[in-house]
Amino acid sequence: MAKTTTSTKQKKSSQTTQSEASRMNLKKHDVFGAHLKDPKLVKEILVEALMTNDLDVFQDVLVAYLRTTSKSKLAAKTKLGRQTLYDLIDEKKEFNPTLSTLASILESIAT
Repeated sequence: MAKTTTSTKQKKSSQTTQSEASRMNLKKHDVFGAHLKDPKLVKEILVEALMTNDLDVFQDVLVAYLRTTSKSKLAAKTKLGRQTLYDLIDEKKEFNPTLSTLASILESIAT
């Protein structure tokens, strides 16, 4: 029985790899990038969005901030459950936080 050889050359796949798919499927929240490192700026943008009744910007900035922040640390700081924070960023769930949840998050952002 002859030994079969394996080609060292990679074959092209007609399917998109997972890393390529993730690079092509950028979230709209990725736009804010480095600005999310400044919690005072994030808080200022969130308050301004509330004052101008721009709820889409408020949601986008808050979700983007939550995605880049340690949920465990934020949960401890806000005294909210981590699952509550994960529910806020889950696109499959309705974004409908309570006022006390938003107040806790805003209070903790720049303190």
